[in-house]
Amino acid sequence: MSYRPDESNEQFYAEGAWLQGAIITGVLYGMVIVLSAMCWRSLWPHTRSNATGYKRHRFFLCYVTFLFLVGTIYVAFNAQITQMGFIDNRLYPGGPGAYEEATSSAPLNTAFVVSDWCADILMIWRCTAVYRDTKIHRLIIGLGSILFLGVLVCGTLWLAIVSTPAQATSGWMSFSLLFPYLCFSLAINIFISLLTVIRLLYHRHRISKVLGSGHGTIYASFATVIIESASIYSVCSLLYLIPYALNSPISYAFMQLLGEAQVIAPLLIIHRVSEGKAWTTHSATLMDNNSFQLRRLSAFPKPEPASAPPNRLNVEISFHEEITRDESINTPKSPYLNSADTADAFGRAV
Repeated sequence: MSYRPDESNEQFYAEGAWLQGAIITGVLYGMVIVLSAMCWRSLWPHTRSNATGYKRHRFFLCYVTFLFLVGTIYVAFNAQITQMGFIDNRLYPGGPGAYEEATSSAPLNTAFVVSDWCADILMIWRCTAVYRDTKIHRLIIGLGSILFLGVLVCGTLWLAIVSTPAQATSGWMSFSLLFPYLCFSLAINIFISLLTVIRLLYHRHRISKVLGSGHGTIYASFATVIIESASIYSVCSLLYLIPYALNSPISYAFMQLLGEAQVIAPLLIIHRVSEGKAWTTHSATLMDNNSFQLRRLSAFPKPEPASAPPNRLNVEISFHEEITRDESINTPKSPYLNSADTADAFGRAV
């Protein structure tokens, strides 16, 4: 006896994508909890002292707390809407997948958009930080401000449309308008990420050229490039947008993951900043000073290596003549002395 409902394979696949996405989203929220705790532990000692940069660390502490609250709201309402689709409204026409697609949650959508704004503004700030010592620093600031303003307007417009009363009965607009909004946000993320990666790799090239290839890895390792450029966020955006463009139900799972990925990427960056491992305003200055010192040292002639000591063993042997007044001791005759020399020697001894 089969208890399988009378639904098509496409419906089962869509419902499975919704459910698996909700489960994996809970796993990512666990990462958010761990990263938030790591950031709090690193930032809290700096906020209690009046050392240099304590105001920035206090701001980061508030920022991490806000991100944690947004991620918590997102996962809570995502779990609620999953329960409503698979349990409370299981007999909805088309199944739970159809209910999920036709239902819009205002707190869920708001948390999604706000986390996207937080991730974008932090990425733009990091990009301006790595270009701070360059001639195009002001250009990067102006370009980043314009791009963030575009994301802010698009996100607000999407929230206003999906929150209208007509949206309560027709949820297709939420996904139709979400796609262009996320495409615009992804284009900004990729562009900002490429700018950040180019700067990091250029810095690595300069460090390797001056100090050697082993030193450049410290400043621009693979993990550094991934975290500093927030590539995790960009990859998750692509994992949602590409299946959605291909009309694949698997996009429903990646759309839920994207909400938590937008929180994880900034937390990784802030943790590196709090631990002193991220790019700072002194990174390029320090490298320039090292380059200058090494150029000065290279101007002096290299000292010649000291000659190695010869592999010879020098032994000095000394012979001392012993003279005694005791006549009872007979001096042995030497075969090297003649008779005259022997008599003379004994005469002097007496």
